[in-house]
Amino acid sequence: MKTLTLLTTLFLTAHPLLAGSLQILAWDNEVAARNLTIGKGEKTLEVPYMHPSARTTPITIPEDTNGLRLVAPDRPGEDGKPLSIPLAIPAGTQNPLVILMPDRGTPFGLKPVIVEDAQSDFKWGTMRIFNITNKKLAFGFEKKGVKLSPGWKPVDIEPGGKSRNLEAFLFLADNLEKPFYTAVWEHRSDMRQLVFLVPSSNAALGPVECKFVTEVRLAEKPKP
Repeated sequence: MKTLTLLTTLFLTAHPLLAGSLQILAWDNEVAARNLTIGKGEKTLEVPYMHPSARTTPITIPEDTNGLRLVAPDRPGEDGKPLSIPLAIPAGTQNPLVILMPDRGTPFGLKPVIVEDAQSDFKWGTMRIFNITNKKLAFGFEKKGVKLSPGWKPVDIEPGGKSRNLEAFLFLADNLEKPFYTAVWEHRSDMRQLVFLVPSSNAALGPVECKFVTEVRLAEKPKP
């Protein structure tokens, strides 16, 4: 049986979130190395250290996000000014997570995908799966199963109960009898995981690769 390539797995503690803030997740090391700022009118905010396995520290943004843009001082345009692209926060998003994807066919070189990352929506103990392949997939665990349609609409897996190891399966949606992937995933009530399913870069290892971004809740200080 083919196994799924694990691109990234790293345990990181959560940063305290600020009101009116966003965080950024660089897709890969090349994106993480970019020099970027966030602009609003004449003001700019520095983008902190980026890593493909961790969200940045929270970046405080104006309450009115109209006109917010991502600016690339490392890529000047024909007029010598840094290139920029709109950073449109979807209405109602509480804690935006800006996933910066490579977009090598454009002068700016990046494409932002903005998803909800609020802990009230993406709870501790949850695995949030994005199927960004062009294949219809299915995920199975503990005699349960869910469909994974292609696109940026995630499916949340909430095993519940005590921390434990789960046997996880991935199937092609048109072949639910035989998984193309099986592995053990860890479930913890103090951890949440982003799981990105992407097209495989090596067909011999299976049709899909997986990128994990794992976040662990900070332990609460005991009350005096």
